[in-house]
Amino acid sequence: MAKKTKIIKIILGWAAAAIIVYFLVRQLDNNWSDIASGDWKIAWPYLILSAATLFIAYLFLAQAWRLIIFGFGLKPGFIGSFRVMYLAQLGRYIPGKIWQVVGMVGVANQIGIPSSVSLASFALAQIYYLPAAFLLIPLLLGDPGKFESLKFLGNLFYIFAAILVLICLAIFLMPRGIGRLLNFALCMLKKDEVSYNPSFLNRMAIFAVYLVSWILMGISFKLFIVAVSPETEISYSFAAGTYIASYVIGYLSIIAPGGLGVREAILAAIMQVIMPFPSATLIAFANRFFITIVEAIVSLLALLTYRLKGTTSKKD
Repeated sequence: MAKKTKIIKIILGWAAAAIIVYFLVRQLDNNWSDIASGDWKIAWPYLILSAATLFIAYLFLAQAWRLIIFGFGLKPGFIGSFRVMYLAQLGRYIPGKIWQVVGMVGVANQIGIPSSVSLASFALAQIYYLPAAFLLIPLLLGDPGKFESLKFLGNLFYIFAAILVLICLAIFLMPRGIGRLLNFALCMLKKDEVSYNPSFLNRMAIFAVYLVSWILMGISFKLFIVAVSPETEISYSFAAGTYIASYVIGYLSIIAPGGLGVREAILAAIMQVIMPFPSATLIAFANRFFITIVEAIVSLLALLTYRLKGTTSKKD
């Protein structure tokens, strides 16, 4: 029965993504003559710079996860942490976050990290990662009055943001309380308890690294726009805010695999402030393709780390 439920969820996830993508593609098809009249060309130096910036952001994400593990008294090497992050991320393209978690547990175990710790670290990563994004989005996007068409979505967005920020504050003020909640959840999953005692400096470092990684991903998106549509006038801050908002909403859409369709729709909806919706949709799809290629290369590099040493973990 459980297996059938998983199969149904996968089918529903891909179906939902396919429906959204279908309507977006219809927009492209119906407005193709207008889109084709634009100045579309690839500026390879900017495209390569965008890919390099995105890769550096991914290195920061691996370091953030490594810092989270430090709070459990383990010291994984950077190479091992990079491998865990970017082999586990392949599970994002299957509907439901469970597959990414399963991948993380399996690969983390290879570098000496118990399954209870890797499970807890996944939850902690969301608690640091998402509030960092929600903090940046309003700062980067600016005046919310520009998005009247997204007013209802914006209200839900900020309510959810407030909840996440409060949870993040709880981690900073009561890390041991968070540790008890983690152990309660692990007990429900019939897993061993963990000892989570991060220093204040460790918590600050994790949050700061996530902030930097988000900003780098936003800069990468701006460089991507310059690479494919040099006539589009968009500031670094607006491009970064658009990317982060669309990525987060796509990530939170549990059904769609990898946020497929959802991310593109939100990105195009925000960017229609500065360009026609069909053109924004084309950029959204092109960026998805670009990111998928970069992630495939990063995952390949993660596989190649099996040839390297220094990936084991140890107690303090």
